[in-house]
Amino acid sequence: MKFLFISANQGGGGSEELWVQTAGFLKRQGHGVLALTEWKQGAHRRLKQLAAQGVPHRSLNLTGKQAVMGKIWERLSGAEPWGLRLLRSTLKDFQPDLIIFNSGTLVDGIPLLEVIHADGRRCIAVTHLVSTDNWPEDPLAERIHRAYERALEACFVSQHNQDLCFRQTGRRLSNARIVRNPFLVSVEALAMPALDDSTCVKLALPARLHPKTKGQDMLFEVLARPEWKERKIQVSLFGSGGCENTLRALSRELQVSDKVVFAGHVDDMNAVWREHHALLLPSRHEGLPIALIEAMWAGRTVIATPAGGIPEMMEPSRTGFLAASCETAALHEVMEQAWSQRDQWAAMGAAGRLMAQERIPPDPVSLWAGHLVELASAGGRP
Repeated sequence: MKFLFISANQGGGGSEELWVQTAGFLKRQGHGVLALTEWKQGAHRRLKQLAAQGVPHRSLNLTGKQAVMGKIWERLSGAEPWGLRLLRSTLKDFQPDLIIFNSGTLVDGIPLLEVIHADGRRCIAVTHLVSTDNWPEDPLAERIHRAYERALEACFVSQHNQDLCFRQTGRRLSNARIVRNPFLVSVEALAMPALDDSTCVKLALPARLHPKTKGQDMLFEVLARPEWKERKIQVSLFGSGGCENTLRALSRELQVSDKVVFAGHVDDMNAVWREHHALLLPSRHEGLPIALIEAMWAGRTVIATPAGGIPEMMEPSRTGFLAASCETAALHEVMEQAWSQRDQWAAMGAAGRLMAQERIPPDPVSLWAGHLVELASAGGRP
């Protein structure tokens, strides 16, 4: 079988993890695999990940002088964008049995999906975030619904995102389904570090440095309050992003630099959870964060805002602490609640681990790859 993976995303965060790992899995099984992406130049880690798996990659973006000249030529000649032309030629040359279209948000890459459908190709569409920040107006809403409805499957990572897609387009998708992302921790429980009144409490926040979605600014505002300045607490920010310098400056201005560690991107999440007591997610928008699933599998309690699908994977007061809203005051309140019940964190983490075992398969990639092979084997036009 031949599989074409297309990513209409910038190459960062967990939105790429499922398809990148699946592409490598299928390649190792002997299938033909090719990746087309709209990744930006900074996606070096993802490019190395594909290369290590032997997955060939082509960029849908021109860069430098080529990009400037290409845009001038397209404007003067009326030609369609270069990326769409590359997609058309790839479909003709590669002749995939199945296309897996991946988007960071619901509004990304619709022209790419439209080219796929116009060529009569079998495809599935996976989106990782449906957000109220990107509410489409009528013409785009119609295009989104038509593009996703024509796919063999329209996949979402949480029921919340599927329901929000319905509200944003005004129509239900007959082919909608939920998929699960892979996680990067051991399926074995990881012992929590000792925690008592003398301990510096260490919270982990693995997320892209993007306050618009991940809410790090709200966290800093909470930590700047007098009561938190007096407490032994450290929050480790694991991740990178285009707002790092701004967040560093904000931490200094709010005088919380002693409470916050910019730890950068890490690959070994097992090591993270061996050193941290709980997960903190002050998000404004989410699909279903991989960090949440990893923390639960590791046996850590969760302190979070109710963004996206987070409430679907939590039982407040049993597996963690859920804020009333995605706002600073609510984040402060839930952090206060969690702080006062630190003696319950180990038990809550154990309960969360049991929930994760019940709801998240231990190997989502092999299940997903097997499903794709079945779809590809069915053959024929959609």
